[in-house]
This record gives sequence, structure tokens and C-alpha cells, in this order.
Amino acid sequence: MNKEFAVILHRILSAKRDLNRNRKSHLRFNKETGRHLGEIRKKKRKEKWLFAAMAHVVCQNFRERSLWVRPSNQAWFDMADTEFDEQQWYENFRVTRDTFQFILNEIEREIRRRNTPMRQAISARRRLAIVLYYLSSTAEYRTIANLFGVSTSFVCSCIKEVSIVIVQKMKTKFITIPKREEVKEIMRIYKDKWQFPMCAGAIDGTHIPIIAPVVDHADYVNRKGYHSIVMQAVVDSKYLFRDVVVGWPGSVHDARIFSNSGLYKKGNEKALFSSDVSKTIQGCNIKPLLLGDPAYPLLPWLVKGYPENSNTSDVERHFNLMLSRARMTVENTFGRWKGRFQKFLKRVDMQVETLVNVVVASCILHNICELQDNVFVGDWEPDVIPLGQPPAVSIVDAVSTTDATDVRDALAQYFALEVPHARGGRVARV
Repeated sequence: MNKEFAVILHRILSAKRDLNRNRKSHLRFNKETGRHLGEIRKKKRKEKWLFAAMAHVVCQNFRERSLWVRPSNQAWFDMADTEFDEQQWYENFRVTRDTFQFILNEIEREIRRRNTPMRQAISARRRLAIVLYYLSSTAEYRTIANLFGVSTSFVCSCIKEVSIVIVQKMKTKFITIPKREEVKEIMRIYKDKWQFPMCAGAIDGTHIPIIAPVVDHADYVNRKGYHSIVMQAVVDSKYLFRDVVVGWPGSVHDARIFSNSGLYKKGNEKALFSSDVSKTIQGCNIKPLLLGDPAYPLLPWLVKGYPENSNTSDVERHFNLMLSRARMTVENTFGRWKGRFQKFLKRVDMQVETLVNVVVASCILHNICELQDNVFVGDWEPDVIPLGQPPAVSIVDAVSTTDATDVRDALAQYFALEVPHARGGRVARV
């Protein structure tokens, strides 16, 4: 019994010693673990302090995201936008502020660009202003770049992109063949102002000087000897462009441009103007007419003057005078357009494909200005055609129809009876 008790007691004491040993080992482990965790916490505190110090240094040297502009050169447009009075603004951009905002509202979504993580985009407002300033002046790309705080390459790309948007978004709205009621109003104005009945517009071409292109440059030399592209335009009595064809080389004859145009096709298909608008004059049923110069063919819907020679009668000369007076609307429209947008007074340094869109866009902008009563300033007009326009080349009307001849003869008789001659070769107004 004593022996068994001694064994049990030994085991108890051994277990107690093992327990104490394990407890000491556990305490020693906890102590080491605690010391290790403390070192980790201390290291994290150091890292936090280091990151805070680095952030402070970065903030001290932080630069705002750069624009696609040179900040030192933005002052001119910022001043123009905020400090120019209406007259200063109008002289520089050739549109009123209200008209500028109208145009911007039409195209802002298409020409606006998003900011990127690296740069802030140039605003749509500045982009439109660049294009208007380019069109309104003869300034070089470098000058415009300095005024607007952008690169020269950006000026070029901006003009190209914004012009494309203007054409795609606004051409069908602002350059259209007039509908029935519009035709009647246009004819009324021609009749009231110039005593020419049934006139729905005038047609002519104008040359836009260009730098000689690399490819086929000889084709672009016109009869005046400089390189150009041709714009054929139909205008109305309010100096609005109603149809434009742009891009033919300067050496091409007006008659060829005309015969290849959609206008010619519609006219011959009797789909140009409303078919139910007509008037009987001197026994001839006359529908709305376009007035052209000797370069165009004589058609039932397009009249031109009689050939001037020793056999030309007084009645025919009188008709020519009346037609010439009414046709001044197209010359005046070209003058107002080139006076407003003087970029086209000098040779344009631009690829022909791009220039076509720029010219059409400028015609759209011209119409908007006229529709919104943006006054044409007389000082813009004196140097409208510094390079001169090639003279019109007459064509022989070998294919003129009897209907076309009858229309012209009826109008000539009408003028002889209703609009008598005045002294000095001028026509007295009725």
C-alpha cells in the first residue's frame, strides 16, 4: 500500500513539475511573441511617418495637370472672352456673342473633349473661337497659336475637326434649296428691288487662292495665273448661300463644274423648285429661274444674257442690263462672305481635301450671320478680291432648247414694255 502511494505521489509530483516547466516555456514564448509584435508595430509606425513625410514633400512640389496649351500664352483669349466689349469681340471674330453662343450650342457636344489623367482638354469654346479667328483674319497658324496658347499643330487639327463637325451637323439646316413659300418670298424681293420677275436666285463661281498642291499642281492654275480651287454657289435675294459645290481645280471651266453638279441634275429633272409655282409672261409659262453669266448654258430654268455684238438689239441689251443688275446679288454675297471671312483673300496653306470642308463651313457660318442680322461692316469690303477673279468664259449654246430661248425672249419683251430705259443706260425703277 505504501509502495503504491509512493508511486502515485511520484507521478503527481512529476506531472506538477512538467506543468510548471510548460508554464514557464509558455510564458517565455509569450514574452518573445510580444517583443516581436512590438517590433512590427514600431516598424509600421516608422513606415507611416515615412509615407507622411513623402506625401508632404510631394504636396509641396505638386503641379496641377497641364493643359494642351502653354499657360503663359492664354491671356489674350481669356481677356477677349471676358473683357472685350461687343465691338471688339465682333471685329475679331466677325460674329456677335449671341451668334457665337448659338453656334457653340449647335456643335459643343461634338467638339468637346474629355480630360485625361495627364491633361485637361481645351474647351469647346476655345476651339470654336480658334476657327472663327482663323477664318476672320489672314493671320498665320503660328500667330493664332500664340494668341490662344496652343501649338501650331493643334490649330491645324482644330480647324479641320471643327469644320467637319459644322458641315456634318449644320449644312442640311442652313444651306438648302428654298421650298415653295421661300421661293415665293425670294421672287417677290427680286421683283421689288430689281424688277426681275420669277427669279429664285443667281449662280456664279468664285476662285479661292491656294498654295500649289504637290500632286497635279498644274491643274489648279486658273486663267489669272495663280493656283486656286473653285466654289460654285447659288444665292438668293437675302445674300444667303442656297447651294455650294467646292473643290474643283482652278483650271476647270464653270460650265463643266455646273454640268457635273447635283443642281444641274435636279434642274433638268424639274425637281429643283416647286412645280406648281409659275407665271405667264408675254404668253410664255415661266417657272422659277436662276440667273447666270455667259459661262453657263441657257436652260428653261437658267437664263443668261444675249451675246453682245453688233447685231444685239436694244431690247436684248436692255434685257442684259436688267439681268446684270439682278445678278449682283451673287457678287454681293461673295463680297460679304470674303469680307467677313478674310482668310480666303490670300493663298490658303492647307490640303485641298481639308480646305473643301473649311470653305463649306464658312458658308454655313455666313448664312447664320446673315440670318441673325450680324451687320456687315463697310470697312471689311474694300479689299475683297486682291488677287482678282478670272474672267467668265462664254460658251456657245449649241444645245439650248426652244423653251429656254422662249423664256429669255419673253422676259426681254416684258422688260421692254414694263421697265423702260433711263438716260445714261440705267433702268428706271417702277
